[in-house]
Formats: sequence, structure tokens, C-alpha cells
Amino acid sequence: MEKNQDFTAGFWTRLWRAISSWFVSVGVAVADFFKKLPQRIAAFFRRVGNACKDFALGFVHGNVWEKLSYVFMGFGNIGAGQYIKGGIFFLIEASFIVFMALTGGSAFVGFFTLGTHAQSTGETVDEWGNPVVTHGDNSLLMLLFGVCTILIIIAFVCIYFSSVKSGRKAWAVKREGGKPQAFRREVFELFDKKLYKTMLFIPILCVLAFTVIPLVYMILMAFTSYDHEHLPPASLFDWIGFDMFGQVFSSAKIAGTFFPVLGWTLLWALLATVMCYFGGIFLALLINKKGIIGRPVFRTIFVLTIAIPQFITLLTMNNFLHIDGPLNTILLDWGIISQRIDFLGSVANDALLPKVSVLIVNLWIGVPYTMLITTGVLMNIPKDLFEAAKLDGANPFTLFARITLPYVLFVTGPYLIQQFIGNINNFNIIYLLTGGGPAVPDYHIAGKTDLLITWLYKLTIEQNDYNLGAVIGIYTFAASAIFSLLAYSHTSANKNEGDFQV
Repeated sequence: MEKNQDFTAGFWTRLWRAISSWFVSVGVAVADFFKKLPQRIAAFFRRVGNACKDFALGFVHGNVWEKLSYVFMGFGNIGAGQYIKGGIFFLIEASFIVFMALTGGSAFVGFFTLGTHAQSTGETVDEWGNPVVTHGDNSLLMLLFGVCTILIIIAFVCIYFSSVKSGRKAWAVKREGGKPQAFRREVFELFDKKLYKTMLFIPILCVLAFTVIPLVYMILMAFTSYDHEHLPPASLFDWIGFDMFGQVFSSAKIAGTFFPVLGWTLLWALLATVMCYFGGIFLALLINKKGIIGRPVFRTIFVLTIAIPQFITLLTMNNFLHIDGPLNTILLDWGIISQRIDFLGSVANDALLPKVSVLIVNLWIGVPYTMLITTGVLMNIPKDLFEAAKLDGANPFTLFARITLPYVLFVTGPYLIQQFIGNINNFNIIYLLTGGGPAVPDYHIAGKTDLLITWLYKLTIEQNDYNLGAVIGIYTFAASAIFSLLAYSHTSANKNEGDFQV
């Protein structure tokens, strides 16, 4: 009995040490990454230099056809007898030249200028007496077309080097007395040995079109003056470099909003993740406890929150917790309170009540997910572990702390990290419950419960400060990506996969 009490007394100390050690290891990993970064950059440039050297030597030592392929794509393949393949390479080059001559060249130049002629209203009027508007350049479209053109140029350069390499490879086969592979055979391999390349082509193309281009477009927007004072097509915006990145830390108004919002975002993500995680574990243990009758019924009741669309639940809770909503009416009728309580808009104590309200509502929505995952994990814990621990005199708390919790953490470690990052970007619950409020005059287009993601939304959609919104998005993305990669690499699930021990 004393042994169990000693273990209980030291449990929280060991837990704190484990958490501290984990954060220290993540910090060491970050420092180690930046320490090795110069070496990795140097190694990258060495590989690039070796590739350029090999490319130049290929031209010097190649025959006439190989040298022509450096200017006319596909000529190396044509000279080696691969007429169809060489013809395709040549058509790609011709199409690229035509594209650059017609639209690509102007789009490429427009990417750097972002327009030179602004929209203007002349002194002349139309037949109804309205001033005639002279349309100018659209910086927004010029940036978009410029990004697309640059990506097309990059793709063409990759195909160009591929054509030179293909021509050299074909002639290497001929010099050894062999015959270059026929085009029909290469097509056949695309549906046989290289089927993975064929199957991945369309998904990769979709990723480039719907993920890479919008992402690059958003990142570049952070380096422009695209805000509510420079809205195309009425006016032009221009490149301003890293000026907006610095304003996030130097501007009194923006920095005075960024750091409080960042602090609340991290606190919210930590509390929301921990509450839902341990709440789900507790619920799973309670439902799966021996002697509980009607387990499927209880599981179904709790899972109903998942079946109902989240926005419906949040809007319902918004009405329920509103200052004129049913909860205040019930509490007044029962005499529990003497005046209505603003659960979602109170500014007292740094808006403590709205923050607690969103945490409780998030607990109601998020617990069932953890409960379902934990239920599956609990069913796979060997029962012999519990029986052996009970024979040694372990109490329920010891069983949970020494067997259940480590096992669950081992399996659900990556899920826990994903939940933390998901809560950092949890737009719905904040925007649909409080709208980021209550608003305070000291903040720049933000409220006390705004997260970085909801603040970004207000900056772009409501205020039209797209450059500042892009900067906030970049900071959030970079922090989330770095934390996720480093945290996952230091989880037991990644280090000791398939080797769990309690």
C-alpha cells in the first residue's frame, strides 16, 4: 500500500520530467538542424556543380547529334533512331517557344513589374454623363500569370535536361553495339514496370495545380503592398520585400495584436488538445469497464456529435449561450442568476468567460474522436499485464499510469500531435461561436478569442489586407510544419515502432 502511495506521489514529478525532456529534445533537434544547415547547403551546391560539369563534358565529348540536342531538343534521339520520342521532345520545345512569344514573355516580365499603367478616370464622359474609366494593368492577375509562367519555365527546363540525357543514353547504347529502346517498348513499360509513374502523373499534376500554385501565390503576396489601399484593378500594388514581415514585430499596433493572439492560440491549442485527449481516454475507460450494461448504446450517444455536422452544433451552441439565449432565460427563471451573463462576449478578466466557453464546447465536440481511437487501443492491451500488476498490489491509478496511459500514448502519439496542430488552425469553433470577439480597441482587426487563423481571415476577407494576412499565414505554416516534423520524429511511435514495452 505504501508502495502505491509513493508511486502516486512521484507520478506527477516523473510526468513533468518526461514532458520537459521531450521539449528539450525538440529544442536540441532544432539547434542541430540549423547547425548542420550550412553543410547541407554546401553539399547541395556540390551536387549542382557536379551536374553542371557532367552536362558540359557531355557537350564537349558528344557527337554532332548529341551537340545538336543541346540546341534542338530531341535531335539526339532522332540521330540514334528514336524518331517518335525525339519528335515529341522537339514539339515540346517548339510549343514552349510559341507560348513564350505570344503570352509567356509578357507574363514573365509582368511578374517583376506587377503593372505599369494604373486605372484612371478621364475628363470625358459617356452619353449618360458618367466619367469614362480607362482600364490599366491588373497586378493581381499579372502576379498569378507570372507564377504560372515561371512554373511552366521550370517544367520546360526539367524536360530539356531530360531530353539531353535521353539522347546521350541512346547514343551510349549505340556505341556499345546495341539498339536504343523503341518508343512502343517505352510506352509498354509505362503500363508495366513503370506503372507507378503513370498512376502518379495525374495526382502530381493536380497537386501542382491546386496546391503548389495557390501556395506559392499566397507566399509571394506577403512580399507585396497588396492591402486595402492597393486593391486591383482600381490601383496597382508593388513588391516591398520583407517589409511586412518586419512590421509584425516592429509596428506597435500589429505587434500589439500578434503576440497576444499568438499566446492565446498556443494556450488554446494546448488546453483543447489535452482536455479532449484525456477526456476521451476517461470516457473510453468508463464505457469499457466490466459490468457496464449497454455499451453500444452509450457509444452511439456520444458518437452522435460526430454524425451531426459540426457547423450545426456550433451555431446551436452559439444561440444557446447567447446573452439572450435559452441558457440565460432558464437560469433567470430558476432564480440562479439575477442578470443575464454574456458567455461569449464578456470582456471581464481578459475575456475569461468566452475562452472557457469555447473550451467546453470544443470538449463536447472533440472527445468522441479520442474515445473511438482509445477504445480500439484499449481492446488490444494484453490482459495479462493488468492481472500481473494486480497480483503485485497495484491500485487502479497505478494500472492507469503504468500500463494504460503509456500504451495509449505510444499508439496515439502522432494523433496527439495532429490534434495540437489542428487546434492551432481550428477556425470553425472560434468563428462560429464568438466570431473572435469580444472586440477590443487595442487590437488590430482582432478580438480576445481570435486565433491566428481567424485573425488571418479577418485581415483578408473583411479588411482586404492580403499582404499582412499572407505573412501571418506563412508564420503559422512554418511554425506548425517545423513543430510537427520535429515532434513526430521524437515520439516513441516513430523511434521504437513495433517495439512497445511498458
